[in-house]
Amino acid sequence: MSGNIVLNCKDKVFTEKILNDLEDFQKEAMNFFEIDKLSRTFNVQIYDSLTNFVNFVTFNGKEPKRYHDGTVATTRNGVVHILNLELYTQDERHKNNNYDDYIKTLKHEFVHICHEEILKDKNIMPPLLMEGIATRLAGQTKYANKVTEINCSADDLVFDFYKIKNNYAYAYEIMGYLMQNKSHNDLLKILSEPQKEDVDRLIKDTNKFLKSKQNTIEKQKL
Repeated sequence: MSGNIVLNCKDKVFTEKILNDLEDFQKEAMNFFEIDKLSRTFNVQIYDSLTNFVNFVTFNGKEPKRYHDGTVATTRNGVVHILNLELYTQDERHKNNNYDDYIKTLKHEFVHICHEEILKDKNIMPPLLMEGIATRLAGQTKYANKVTEINCSADDLVFDFYKIKNNYAYAYEIMGYLMQNKSHNDLLKILSEPQKEDVDRLIKDTNKFLKSKQNTIEKQKL
């Protein structure tokens, strides 16, 4: 199973630790999507130099807007490019993160690789549900309970997902609603053709779901 992941990193001990820690998750993610084999390897390039990472992200400064404070990883042409753990936690937005958060970032990206395997149209990858299932399966609970309502439009979630505030928290909660209210087979069907989902309806259903959870919490406090 470890052949699904290739890490390019000078620190061999660190590389071995990551591979060991991702071993079980590979099986879990592939089992979730009901796939036996990946069509491509999960390649990870780990950077020991912030300068080299920034140069890569910005095409050697030709597109400076591609890099901003908080950028610690990016995926290009199927390869995940990520700072090493020391540089990752030196970033202001990730200074309170640790190795577990780092591994969850890699798990998140691996979920994307698995998800792409079941997409019926590989050219259509709506970010809302892709990020939702990735945050959920990777166990990124930092997005949990951040919002009590989805208060943006369906168009925002579909066409401007990466520009809106609380985008990953919205995706996390919407996927939580789907995972709790759909059978596994139905969920896989949704994930295989996410562009067919009625996002307006998803927002309404998720908000009812969130309100119900909040009411339950309030009753438990009494």
